[in-house]
Amino acid sequence: MRLFYLNRISLSVTKILILFLIFLIPALSMEAAGIETGSEATSSNFYHDFASLTQVLKGLAAQKPQIAKLTSIGKSLQGKDLWMLEISGTQGKPKGEKQALLICANLEGDHIIGSEVALGIANYLIGQYGQDEKVTSLLDKRTFYIIPRANPDGAELFFAKIQKDHQGNLKARDDDYDWLLDEDGPEDLNQDGMITMMRVKDKEGEWYIDKKDPRLMKKKDADTSLDSLYKLYPEGIDNDGDELYNEDGAGGFNINRNFPHNFGYKPKGLGVYPTSENETVAVIDFMTKYVAKLKTQPHRNICGVLIFSKYDNLAAGTGIECGTPTFPEPPQAEQAPAAGMRMFFRMGSRRGAQAAPQAPPRDPQPKKTETKDNPIFKSTSDKYKEITGIKNAVSEKPVGSMLEWAYFQFGVPAFSANLWSLREESGQTPPAKKRAPSAKPDSTADRRAMFQQMAARAGRGATQGQGAAQSKSGNDEKWLKWIDEKNGGKGFVNWTKFKHKQLGEVEIGGFQPYLRINPPPEKIPELSESHAKFVLHLAAQFAEITMDSPQVEKLSSDIFQLKIKLHNSGQFPYSTAMGQRTRNITPIVLRLKFEDDDDMKLFGGSKRIDLSNLDPGAEKEYKWIIISSPGKKIDITMWARNGGGTTKKTVVLN
Repeated sequence: MRLFYLNRISLSVTKILILFLIFLIPALSMEAAGIETGSEATSSNFYHDFASLTQVLKGLAAQKPQIAKLTSIGKSLQGKDLWMLEISGTQGKPKGEKQALLICANLEGDHIIGSEVALGIANYLIGQYGQDEKVTSLLDKRTFYIIPRANPDGAELFFAKIQKDHQGNLKARDDDYDWLLDEDGPEDLNQDGMITMMRVKDKEGEWYIDKKDPRLMKKKDADTSLDSLYKLYPEGIDNDGDELYNEDGAGGFNINRNFPHNFGYKPKGLGVYPTSENETVAVIDFMTKYVAKLKTQPHRNICGVLIFSKYDNLAAGTGIECGTPTFPEPPQAEQAPAAGMRMFFRMGSRRGAQAAPQAPPRDPQPKKTETKDNPIFKSTSDKYKEITGIKNAVSEKPVGSMLEWAYFQFGVPAFSANLWSLREESGQTPPAKKRAPSAKPDSTADRRAMFQQMAARAGRGATQGQGAAQSKSGNDEKWLKWIDEKNGGKGFVNWTKFKHKQLGEVEIGGFQPYLRINPPPEKIPELSESHAKFVLHLAAQFAEITMDSPQVEKLSSDIFQLKIKLHNSGQFPYSTAMGQRTRNITPIVLRLKFEDDDDMKLFGGSKRIDLSNLDPGAEKEYKWIIISSPGKKIDITMWARNGGGTTKKTVVLN
């Protein structure tokens, strides 16, 4: 069994036939692509490669062009379009003034389920508009921007002939700092169509076979017999002769570690810096770029961001707490200073003096949710669990992610759902991991382990999601139980002996690629429908800034009082506390324009007032004293970019 996704779309006869029908019979394009057009349908039950995804998106946009528009916000490194589907109702304010929810998925190349759920949400919104009162009403007040596949190059490996986990895009990189690019990637030695793991007996190894389940490898203990130890390698050979296996394979940066907040890679080597990737720049430009022709930043109406990625702050916890970026360096040989250099150091120091300790530089980046914003994340998380039925999830802390950047820098509430992980039972915590005794990275074994870890963290897919070793969440036993009881035994390649030309006799096996990241395709419709309902809830929470009818009171023959009251009838504040801190949220602007500036004067105050925030349920009243002849008009404009756009009213001083 090559994959547990038996009906996923790949370069197969099925896919070719489907695409042929799409082009041959446009009227049936939605059904042929696996997307139904009925009111109850939300998604397909298979995974789409880039060609079929593109075709389905074009079909959705063509289905109701009055509310849906498909555009490309940029190109991947390999020239694939980064598609964005804009959906907004025909009624209400212009779509650029409506508050918007941005949905972004598949930043990690192997998180294909995110694309499918985003696609299902788009289909739900378009299909239900004009059919369902709730959907229609919300789309007439909101705009949705959906980027279903932010890393199309990396995602395409999911549909390749040989499967291997791969988080990044396909930019060539020198992972082992030997001035060569992608010279030592994995090979499918047993020709089963998958890159799994190799285990080989070695007294210097760090692993042993679990006695209860020989499929599992456990980290050694202090009393583990040397004769039972193994070393683990990704499947393949040492192509460059450095005694490291598959440490520098085909390309890439994980786009979800490439954002300019808490950058997820240690800057080392050419091209390692925030926003180094086309895909990252395209997403950020879409959200922030000033368009001279429009004289504005057209997408600053985004009031919230929902991301489908491996990070989770909806079921796994609330708020955002940054992780610590790590990217191991190649080990350096420890050398004592030469005698002459030691003498220089002694002569250059004061006798008996000790260097004053210096505190490490303080990182100015905020790393944790502002306290005042906690209720936003808590209430949204509670509602997410209620709507989707997903009560808990497994997630690491984010590093260099879109989640962090959207909240800490763009300034809006940002949420991420991983959609598929082995759920912990309520009240339980993952088992503690056993740690091997620490050692300095001066041996070949240590270097090998370090590079394998580096490759996984860098999104190279050397070990993540496919190894036999204990996973970071300590859930390998539970995954095997799920495979045996819930997935018909599909998902683990049993260990089989193989004659390796460099290592001798090895065994090849382990978890199948993508298994622990993407669910079986029959789960897609259920996840899409529940998350479409959550999206409707989330978009309905945004601030609603309204202005009461202005009140004019005549105080004397030529003195008037003007009173205006603003309200926030939404469930979210106009600006998060973090948005106020970054000053990145356009303030509410209240402006008066007199009919006759020569005859009309303010008695103190200003014709323009900027209000940085208005909390849910709060109101703010403003008063002006105006000296004017009776009968003069005042035009009042209230502009709330993140609260419903522009409202204009006119009063006459009588």
